[in-house]
Amino acid sequence: MCFRPAGVETPVYCPHCEKKLPIVGNTILKKCPFCKTPFSDEDMENLKAQFAGDGAGAAAAPAAPAAPGAPKPPAA
Repeated sequence: MCFRPAGVETPVYCPHCEKKLPIVGNTILKKCPFCKTPFSDEDMENLKAQFAGDGAGAAAAPAAPAAPGAPKPPAA
C-alpha cells in the first residue's frame, strides 16, 4: 500500500509540444490533449519511463522501529 501524497509524482511532458500531460491514476493518454499528436510506441515507452521515474524524486520509506528493550526491575 502506498501512502505517498499525490503531489509527489514526477510530471510527464508531451514529447512534441512540451506541455505537462494530465495524469489520472496510472493512466497515460494515447495522444496529447493540447497538440493532438498521437504518441508512437517509442513515445509511450519514454512517457512510461518518465511516469515511473527513477525513485530519485520520491523520499524513501521510513525504517521500521527498533524492538523495545527489556523492562527494568521495580525499585525496592
